[in-house]
Amino acid sequence: MSKLALMGLCTSLVLACAEQQAEYYIDQLADPRRQVRLDASHALVQLGGSTVEPLIARSIGGTDSLQYIAAQILGQLGDQRATPLLTALIGDENRYVREQAVRALGQLDDPRLNPTLQNPLSNDPIPEVRGAAAWSLGNLRDTTAVAPLVRALTDSVALVRQQALAALQFLWTPAAEAASIAALRDPDGSVRYIAAQMLGHHQTHPALDALCHALTDDNIWVRVESAHALGRIGDATAVAPLERLFSTRAGPDHEAAKAALQQLTGLNYAVAPE
Repeated sequence: MSKLALMGLCTSLVLACAEQQAEYYIDQLADPRRQVRLDASHALVQLGGSTVEPLIARSIGGTDSLQYIAAQILGQLGDQRATPLLTALIGDENRYVREQAVRALGQLDDPRLNPTLQNPLSNDPIPEVRGAAAWSLGNLRDTTAVAPLVRALTDSVALVRQQALAALQFLWTPAAEAASIAALRDPDGSVRYIAAQMLGHHQTHPALDALCHALTDDNIWVRVESAHALGRIGDATAVAPLERLFSTRAGPDHEAAKAALQQLTGLNYAVAPE
């Protein structure tokens, strides 16, 4: 036998052995003991690509529990061979299976999946599934997802708006910037907080007026992030509203205003508010 043929035989034997191991651990995914299932999931991830085909084969027509765990594992592996199965699972009746399949698709590093993920973002009845779709669209880093994510900022559920806005930070286009500025007026404090944080991170100068107004927000953490953002943007027109926040508040927002003022002026605002 030639050396090349021997190497091929050895490779085939190794792959066969790995697939047998995969089958063993897939069986353990049905064990009633949580720790056994966790250990088996970890082992399947460690086996890598040899896990993919056996896990796909066993998941087709499998239990909800198996499909849910399989979607988690396949997402971590990031192997595009899982695309057909995961795409089918986003139409599953079980909301948890759908959510995990949607999240796994976002881990496959394939921007061609954007249209597939836009459907659950817009149409799934479960907010957690819509939120997972927003996360996945952001994770794929393809700016064709900006428009559907901006539309998702009108979703009736704050969780979805939070996830859609957070996804836009990775897709920073003029439309994403404008939507993030508008999100400072969202009725949910967490959405406003995320918006202020993103605008500061991107040093978004057109957000200056909106961030200055947000220094009076009724949510202390929105005020904190807005002060931080103004410090990063570095425009001296924010000094006066920051001084008002510094002088009339006490607490984390006061400290954030102090830090921003020092960034903008170089002065040490050490006087405590009355």
